Amino acid sequence: MSVAILIATSFSLGFFVESIIGTGGGLVAYAILGFFMNIKEMILSGLYIGTCSSSYIAYTDHKAFNKKLFLSIFPICLTGTILGVIIFSKVDPKILSLILGLLLILIATKSIFFDSFVLPKFLRNKLLFIGGISHGAFGIGGPFVINAIQRDFANKSELRTTMAIYFATFNIIRIIQLIIQNQISLEFVKEIWWVIIPVFVAIKLGHKVHLKISENFLRKSILVVTFCAGVKFLINSI
Repeated sequence: MSVAILIATSFSLGFFVESIIGTGGGLVAYAILGFFMNIKEMILSGLYIGTCSSSYIAYTDHKAFNKKLFLSIFPICLTGTILGVIIFSKVDPKILSLILGLLLILIATKSIFFDSFVLPKFLRNKLLFIGGISHGAFGIGGPFVINAIQRDFANKSELRTTMAIYFATFNIIRIIQLIIQNQISLEFVKEIWWVIIPVFVAIKLGHKVHLKISENFLRKSILVVTFCAGVKFLINSI
């Protein structure tokens, strides 16, 4: 039960943040859970909670969905996601921990020190593919995808909803692939099924304040925690 409470607390905080800024739910939760849980169980718990949470976020503001943009990135992100799930299934946990640690440090460093730097358009498809792989393997492809398409969103609500639909859609694809590969334990899901309830409460609260709250301090604080978690995952891989 104590592990389930830790999962509930971590993802409630994470998706409160995601409902405000459009991404980062998994990053925040992993930054906390990485100190306490096996990496594969952590990622699978994120898959369950992330799918339910992202679906709920999308439902609360579905009119802001940019369907045309979503369909334009779907093929390349799908390819990356399928490859990422294979990596998750086949690669040793210590290597997964090393890769995840490096990704978290890269994301945090870029966002803390080079947040205003806009990557060139010719890198768009490369970032989308990397985002797909990262999402398939770890569920954290959002920062790469947003860096690729952030100029295509009309406003924050459109980004928030479109990315929520991105997460929900590709998580369902991950679930199907992991079931086929016998990587999901229904017993584990039964143990943590209830944690989605406090997460939904946190999302609702985040939705109420997402147009009013100042994001900068919140974002920077989360990125510092993400960087520290990345270092912890690197240590775990040794």
